Amino acid sequence: MMLLAMVLAGALAGTGLLLVIRGAVGTTTPLDTLVAELHRSRGGLADDSFASRRFIERLAGSETSNRASDLAILERSLDKYVQDRFTWALLGAAPGLAFWLLATTGALTVVPNGLLLAAALLGAAAGWLYARLDMHSDAEKARREFRHALAAYLELVAILMAGGAGVETAVYDAASAGRGSSFRHIRAALTAAQTRRHEPWSFFGDLGMQLGVGELIELHSSMTLAGDGAQVRSSLGAMASGMRRRDLAQIETQAQSKSEAMVLPVALMFAGFLVLIGYPALAALSTT
Repeated sequence: MMLLAMVLAGALAGTGLLLVIRGAVGTTTPLDTLVAELHRSRGGLADDSFASRRFIERLAGSETSNRASDLAILERSLDKYVQDRFTWALLGAAPGLAFWLLATTGALTVVPNGLLLAAALLGAAAGWLYARLDMHSDAEKARREFRHALAAYLELVAILMAGGAGVETAVYDAASAGRGSSFRHIRAALTAAQTRRHEPWSFFGDLGMQLGVGELIELHSSMTLAGDGAQVRSSLGAMASGMRRRDLAQIETQAQSKSEAMVLPVALMFAGFLVLIGYPALAALSTT
């Protein structure tokens, strides 16, 4: 028992001595150093982030409203756009670089190395510029999908209002029923209007300008001019049917253009088939 008491006393004495030594010569940061760190300027980090942002903007090219609306409808950032430009540039330069590597190893000696490098540079430039066209094509496809979703949304609002729901109730309930990026944009505009205690459709015009969708601007104007619930319902139904008709006309026009574009390949295939059949007879006549 006496031995246990002596061990405990020694442990407590050693612990106390250790704490005293650490307090006297420890590595605790002085208070004035902590205060100076709190008041230290962070300008270097801000300058680095600002410089990197300016560099990305320079790589992306000049800012235009069309590019901003394309990025908004696709929900892409400027960094992703620059990354896509580098990807397309690398894909465009890949054939020329591959042939240049073959030429440097001696496997390909027909084309000069300088010409192969020039082809690689031209391919990189073409890919760099094509990235903008590719993004615009994706944005137009996203806008068509948004118009389809908007027409369905308007029809659903009209159905809810015909069932006895109020204008605001129908507008918010119809937006919550949909899924996808289109309905997400609509819900964001409705939430912004609800937060600022404005009319539900008050931010549709701004959303239409941001996304490049003119139907949203028309919706904002028609809803602003409409008075009571009956006029709102009739206006929404007319706008939804008009959007459906325009979509059908656009689809028919695209199908017609694709059918006309197939005429030339079919004609070339038929001409090749005739040459394949007639060549043996012509060869036999020429040899006799």
